[in-house]
Amino acid sequence: MQRKWKLTGGMVGSLGLALTGVLATSGPASAATVSTTLPYICQTRLSGEWIPVEYSRNFTTTAPAKVAPLQTFKVTFDSAPIKAVADYNKLLNTISFNYKVPANAKVVSYKLTGGSNLGTANQWVERNGNDLRVKSDGEWAGGVEFDFPNLEVTLRAPGSGTLTTGAGGSSFTDTAFGWERLQPTTNEWDPFQCYADPAQPVAFSTTQVGY
Repeated sequence: MQRKWKLTGGMVGSLGLALTGVLATSGPASAATVSTTLPYICQTRLSGEWIPVEYSRNFTTTAPAKVAPLQTFKVTFDSAPIKAVADYNKLLNTISFNYKVPANAKVVSYKLTGGSNLGTANQWVERNGNDLRVKSDGEWAGGVEFDFPNLEVTLRAPGSGTLTTGAGGSSFTDTAFGWERLQPTTNEWDPFQCYADPAQPVAFSTTQVGY
């Protein structure tokens, strides 16, 4: 009998290029903040059996609604704090978030900012094409709330188009979010794996390129 759990918890002349460069750096674009609830497809393992899990997370993303061609702008991803249910998670580690930036924009730089109740744990970003994965070497007890740092990405817009961000990953082997958990009753370490349904994409932000 299958069990199911529910947890709460990216050629013109030289004069034209010069003018474009001036327009592209004329000033920061006005940013808009959007809150999004992302439902995941998730699974975990218990005593060797894979179990589907209903799970979603809230994200707040700040990005400009419109930028000029070739303009540099910032997108900030802020995930809601984590508080794993202690009944299912005695300890958790190897936590990661995967974000996707527009393929038609150039990644200039990225950094982590903020966070709370992280102790001495380190957080870092691993880039794979348009996916930016935030990872940590920390370990937390179930029932304890902590907040991962925000991911701030600086991008350069293309000459035209629509720039959409969202969750990275597309499968249980290329996750969008997850951790390893120590199960309280079995005392075994098992994965908690989640990805966003590629058939029903959820945009974190949308930026139009134009004047």
